[in-house]
Amino acid sequence: MTTENRKLAAAEEREGSARAYREARDLLRLAHHGGAISRAYYAAYHAARALLYEKGIEPKTHEGVRRMIGLHYVLPGLMSSADGDALTNVALMRDVADYAPGSPATREEAEQALNLAKRFLAAARVEVED
Repeated sequence: MTTENRKLAAAEEREGSARAYREARDLLRLAHHGGAISRAYYAAYHAARALLYEKGIEPKTHEGVRRMIGLHYVLPGLMSSADGDALTNVALMRDVADYAPGSPATREEAEQALNLAKRFLAAARVEVED
C-alpha cells in the first residue's frame, strides 16, 4: 500500500470507528444490548486498524489486529497496557454477544463494552460524542 493509500485507509477506518461507536450508543439506548456490544467492538477494531495502517501494517485477521497493537503500540509504550486490554476485552465480549445466543447480554455488559471501546478510541485519537 502506498503512503497516500495508507493515509486514506486510516482516515476511512477512523470514520468507520466513530460511526460504529455512534451505532453502539444508539443500540444501547434501544436496549439492543448484544448489538451494542458488537458495534462497540467494531468501533475499537476500526480504530486499531487506523493506527496500524498509519504504520504501514496490514493484518489479515481480527486476532492479528490485536497482536499487532500489542507489538507496535503497547510494548514500545505508545499505548498503555490497559488501553490494549480494552481492545482485547471488548473483543471477548463481542464473541459472547455474537456467538452465544443462549446468553443474552445485559445493559451493564453493553455499558461496559461501550466504556472499553471509548477508552480505546481515546488512546487511538478517535473523537466521539456521548
